[in-house]
Amino acid sequence: MSKLSEAATVAMRDCLGLRPGEEVLILTNFENPDSFEVSKALFDATKELGGRPVMMIQEAKTTLDFAENTVLKAMEAVPDIIISISTFKMGKDPFGMNIGYVGRDGQKYDHIYHRLMEGDRRIRGFWSPSVTKDTFERTVAVDYAEMRSLAKRLKDVLDAGENVHVTAPGGTDVRFSIKGRESKLDDGNITMPGTGGNLPAGETYVSPVNGTTEGVICFDGTVDLGTSFPIPKVPVRVVFENGFVTDVTGDDTAEKLLDVIKLGEAKAREVGSAEMERNARHLGEMGIGINYSAKMIGNMLEDEKVGRTVHFAIGMNYDNDANACIHQDCLVKEPSVWVDDKQIMKDGVILI
Repeated sequence: MSKLSEAATVAMRDCLGLRPGEEVLILTNFENPDSFEVSKALFDATKELGGRPVMMIQEAKTTLDFAENTVLKAMEAVPDIIISISTFKMGKDPFGMNIGYVGRDGQKYDHIYHRLMEGDRRIRGFWSPSVTKDTFERTVAVDYAEMRSLAKRLKDVLDAGENVHVTAPGGTDVRFSIKGRESKLDDGNITMPGTGGNLPAGETYVSPVNGTTEGVICFDGTVDLGTSFPIPKVPVRVVFENGFVTDVTGDDTAEKLLDVIKLGEAKAREVGSAEMERNARHLGEMGIGINYSAKMIGNMLEDEKVGRTVHFAIGMNYDNDANACIHQDCLVKEPSVWVDDKQIMKDGVILI
């Protein structure tokens, strides 16, 4: 068995817990040959394990593009598992953005995928935007028992905490509240309906309470610009006041990040949402990387899982109370993290 076949089997068997007869929709693109090759390996692994795979191909979509209507209709058929192996993103849902879906939980969702997974808890799956064959082979077939144990210890501390303080040698010094927030696990356990995450997996993450972020984050690791993921030579310095970005400075990477934020604002204006326009400058996430097979290669899918890092996302959060057109993950290296008065990370080393 090749390394790719082994990783695909681990993904379907160990992460998703594929059962014989289950329907699997795999969404991919031709633009990235690696994405298509990984998708084909997942298709083959699904068949070998007794599942019923279907693969759909659409043009590559960025964070600001709409998915093809045919793709969205395929999701409405409610397969058991939906996997997105996209060059960039799955694509937005125009009905969801303009009108919205109401899930069984009574909450409103801006994409059929989110309604089926989070609102109705009828599907499960994973998404691997911009994945490479090397990344998939190297970072998916890992020790999930160890990863899940560490992820859960971090979750317990975050769920019990109220305030977070993060510093780093690159200049980061930021504080925010997490009071009442429940952190989330991306630990490769996607066996139950309503669960999903990235593969490669490897983070515990939380949404800051809206409007509470104060201070400076200096991104000295990978920066998500939508269609490229540079590692800046000069840290990108982002100032937050009352939860929102007020200033972005640095070299050309900083200018490009600010351009992405402005594009997110413009897209929100197109659909007439003042809330989504405002949230294009919102701090939507802090995640702690715990996949020690991952390396910083200039690909955010892998880079945000790298051990000894944290990442922050500008834009929407995953608690469904800060919607935005963008979600730009950016890395901080060698961080120190405190939750309330307890230090849980020192210079990138997890202490719990």
